[in-house]
Amino acid sequence: MHNKYHYEGPLPLGSVVAHNCAGAGLFVATHGEEVAWRLTGSEENGFYTLCIVGPNQQTKRFSSEATAEGRRIIGRDVLYYLREAQGFIRVGKWGSLVGVRPTKLFHKLWDETGKAGVAAQILRDRYDISLEKLSILQSITELQRPWVAVDEESDRRISVYGGIPFCESHCTYCSFPFGLVQQYNRLDEFVQAFVQDASQLAALQREFNLSVDSLYMGGGTPTSLNHEAFEKVVEALAMLRMEGKEFTVEAGRPDSVTPEKIDTMLRHGVNRMSINPQSMQDHILKAVGRAHTAGAVVDLYDYVREHTSLAINMDFIAGLPQQTMSDMQENIKFICRTMPENVTIHTLALKKGSPLYDMRETALLPEEGQVEEMVSYAGEYLRKIGYVPYYLYRQKYMTGQMENIGYTLPGYACEYNIRIMEERQTIVAVGPGSSSKWMRAPEFRQLQLHTPKDVSVYIDTLDTLLAKRRERCEQFWEA
Repeated sequence: MHNKYHYEGPLPLGSVVAHNCAGAGLFVATHGEEVAWRLTGSEENGFYTLCIVGPNQQTKRFSSEATAEGRRIIGRDVLYYLREAQGFIRVGKWGSLVGVRPTKLFHKLWDETGKAGVAAQILRDRYDISLEKLSILQSITELQRPWVAVDEESDRRISVYGGIPFCESHCTYCSFPFGLVQQYNRLDEFVQAFVQDASQLAALQREFNLSVDSLYMGGGTPTSLNHEAFEKVVEALAMLRMEGKEFTVEAGRPDSVTPEKIDTMLRHGVNRMSINPQSMQDHILKAVGRAHTAGAVVDLYDYVREHTSLAINMDFIAGLPQQTMSDMQENIKFICRTMPENVTIHTLALKKGSPLYDMRETALLPEEGQVEEMVSYAGEYLRKIGYVPYYLYRQKYMTGQMENIGYTLPGYACEYNIRIMEERQTIVAVGPGSSSKWMRAPEFRQLQLHTPKDVSVYIDTLDTLLAKRRERCEQFWEA
């Protein structure tokens, strides 16, 4: 059973409560659910007060000024209190820092102070971040700095995301918008809509003289489409490709990839491919609902290496059901043998909406100390054999408040991953369940447009969505 909380009080304080309760592993209660923790906030005479009542009616009060800094202080105290009350390590290596993009915050402080070292010291003083995490943050932001720098042409340089929301099976840890491709009876209409979506964006690219730095086709699993449908969506997105630029396709499940689909990628300029084992142990793959074996990963990897020059990314997850340290060591040995250009080590995030959230297998999840050991071991070993960390992000409900880190061999960093995480370049999306964000220096405030997660709603409202996207483009580039 997952601990739930309920909050009542001022909205600005509630936002801070939500982030820090998530950091402490508490899920917000929906109507009718049993509540373990009740949090009540108030604002009076320029001060916030937050009262917490726990499972055994233990009560704790926090108070601070009704300012952004006051909310941060209350959030920090709430996080530490709730973690300690549940038997976790009171102060983790990330201290009181919550949020998805710590590197984005580092870049912002670097801009404001002019020095990476000063930015690091501010983060340590303000959030109690460990020297280990600060070192990783600083090394990543220094590597990323050429991509986040602003020049005169940056206003019309964009990246493009194409979303294919289908898989052939549902991983138990996944809560992303998706559908089982074999069960969707409007697939031809989806492909037609996706092509129309990409075609309109290609017209906007010409009209507004836009340069596309990187293309990324994700999902879901794009290669779960049949060969004909896959050919059409890759060809549609390739209309936006510029010579010599990055074009990545997620082909995460080896059972969904064929030589014909690989040939399609090559003919349309794809130069990067993700093969995502998540684990190289068959019993773990079965436990999380992946319909392939570790042997199939090896076969696909060998085929791609023999027949293409594609740069390859591989994802692995720490914290899966039944996983042990020896399993992670086996994963790293596989990486040492194969040396893909990119490796991402994810920490399991337990999310509402994923099958794992409601399954008994949660009792088989390793303890946070074990997961932290796995993540640390993977990072240390990857750096030892020549990889460097190049992007990082965090999610709610991650085991031990840890992180996901992408590692790269020198010279092979995936530009799109940097662009999407640091939010300093306009990214325009094609497909359902995706988000377009128009951004301009120096504030990098976002003009946004979100498409429906429901594929049928996306198809049926496409003309309206495309009209809105044109309006956003005109608003942004003709202002």
